[in-house]
Amino acid sequence: MSVPTVQCAYFGKELPALTQQPLPGALGARIQASISQPAWQAWISIEKMLIKHFEFDPTDPTYIRQRAACVQEFFFGPPPGERMVFCSKFGRELPGLLNIPFSGTLGQRIFAGVSQRAWAMWPEQERILINHYGMSLVDPQSQKVLIQSMEEFFFGEGAQLPEGWAPPQQAAPSKGGPRK
Repeated sequence: MSVPTVQCAYFGKELPALTQQPLPGALGARIQASISQPAWQAWISIEKMLIKHFEFDPTDPTYIRQRAACVQEFFFGPPPGERMVFCSKFGRELPGLLNIPFSGTLGQRIFAGVSQRAWAMWPEQERILINHYGMSLVDPQSQKVLIQSMEEFFFGEGAQLPEGWAPPQQAAPSKGGPRK
């Protein structure tokens, strides 16, 4: 029985393939499809040395999140430049979000077509809605209204800001009381 092989992107030659994904998700699938067992073992050796030398805790959630980025860079180099999207709010190409903001179709849609700049405007809009309508975030009806409002805010009719729009300037508070 022959051992399955893969054209290893790390070593640049045909070598024994990994039998399963070493990490969950898309990165794990990419590694299984293009990284060999010897290359993965090289990573494991380096990771063990780093853990010991820098006294990392491999069970720490911060380490686990950073590990994927390190594995990505080790095998495939640094991630490409900033991800750009055509922003539905500003009507032009701007840097996109780094991650999907939440699960579901709307989260995917926001990731694909809302810039970081536009997403940063949402918390203030959300606060206004919550306060104005006295919403409770644990109430399913309030959650539904907020999701609908978010969709309208980013993609509804008139969602795009007027040309040349800038956030209103806060007026400086006056000092003292009214003059007599």
